[in-house]
Amino acid sequence: MAERAVRDRRAFLPAFPRVSVSLPRPLAAVLVALATVVGAGAIGWLSVAQGPIPATAILAGLVAAVVVSSDPRAGVWAVVAVMTLLPFAVIPVRVGLTLTLFEAAAIGALGVWGLRLLLRRDERIVSTAPAALIVLLLALTLFAFLLGIHHAYTSQTFHDYGKFVLAVLVGFVVWNTTYTLADARRLTAVLLLGASAAAAIGLALYAGGPGLTLRVLSRLIPYGYPSDRIVRYIEDDPARPMRLISTSVDPNSFGGLLAVTFVLAVAMAIARQRLLPRWLTVPAIGLLGAALLLTLSRGAWVGAAAGLAVLTVLRYRWLILPGGLLAAAALLLGIGASFIHRLYLGLTLQDAATRLRLMEYRNALAIIRAHPVFGVGFGEAPSITLQTGVSSIYLTIAERTGLLGLGVFLITVGAIALAGLRCWRRQRETAAGDLTLGLLAALATALTVGVFDHYFFNISFPHMVALFWLVCGLLLALAYPPKRVR
Repeated sequence: MAERAVRDRRAFLPAFPRVSVSLPRPLAAVLVALATVVGAGAIGWLSVAQGPIPATAILAGLVAAVVVSSDPRAGVWAVVAVMTLLPFAVIPVRVGLTLTLFEAAAIGALGVWGLRLLLRRDERIVSTAPAALIVLLLALTLFAFLLGIHHAYTSQTFHDYGKFVLAVLVGFVVWNTTYTLADARRLTAVLLLGASAAAAIGLALYAGGPGLTLRVLSRLIPYGYPSDRIVRYIEDDPARPMRLISTSVDPNSFGGLLAVTFVLAVAMAIARQRLLPRWLTVPAIGLLGAALLLTLSRGAWVGAAAGLAVLTVLRYRWLILPGGLLAAAALLLGIGASFIHRLYLGLTLQDAATRLRLMEYRNALAIIRAHPVFGVGFGEAPSITLQTGVSSIYLTIAERTGLLGLGVFLITVGAIALAGLRCWRRQRETAAGDLTLGLLAALATALTVGVFDHYFFNISFPHMVALFWLVCGLLLALAYPPKRVR
């Protein structure tokens, strides 16, 4: 048993290439000692001059840079760590442009992957119909962006669109560097670990109340985090319940992250073939589920329910009876009455937030009717009587890129889902089939959440765009595994 546990843990260690450098031992020892002394001195001076947080951040950044440069898969891990734990943090050094940590990690992953393509003859880019559709979708977003360039664009608009493109390309890196099932399992484990850590932070801050949340998150203001609306409440009313946000600023976007990873964790825990160890999946379910409820994001709740329904209908129908009994018991005993009441208000259109969304939908439909083919781009609406911005990825895509862009998006996602479904049917009795089913359920969760929220296609939330395409990239890697030329 002990040997098996060691093997399970080793399965999640990165398999990076070994680098051998031949140097005389005395010279190597001197170089290592010199680098250590210089590095320690620099970090120590920075700690005294700027404080321990910048020094620790720089040290962590240097370590991460070395790891990322060794393998693009490590770069994807860095992207996952940033998008779950510090999605809005910036590097506090301006070099013409203030880079976010997300950009730095994504550029690192893309850069290392690009170098491998140039330098290694056995590396190839996967070329299939879904790949062509993703490229076409990006091309349409670029065309719409350029078409709307006179609609009140700012430098931040250009910057945000660049991050959006990086986020989509992260999915390509995932697809083209996930060579084996072990690679897919490791990345899934990293995603669940990052989301669980974010949930744990959020739960700790929530338990400490508004005061602790304000004190802790205020420390992130120098690193690009907002200085207002730090503590979030229902309808921004401090008299109403506080919403859990962790380090993700927005409770709805954090709810989307939690919903996708919660469904994935459930799928891994109940899989017939052991994919991830129970010491990871069971605590993840508890942390992610509790945090998901406390975000008070109804769209995320419905999305998680849709993902669990996919798992139940396609594979685990035995869950219907115990799940139904638990739901009935919760209703009869009044457990979670406040959550049920909030969901009821939304479904019956009785609260202000839901009525506001209905107004946004009407406004979006008016914009689409006026600009049906290519949309209005990524700036403001050309009419002062209309405003862009709507809580639905589908209406957002139609606003920004027109019905043409929405059609291509739906076809692209449909092709990815169909490829994943075929892969699952071929391998349903294998571990790869169980992982594919979990990813299909996670994709269904994201697409359902997208009915009620916009952040999976919002240039201001590149980390959520990256999450969506990371799930798609893993699905495609299982359906169309990248091959190396031997």
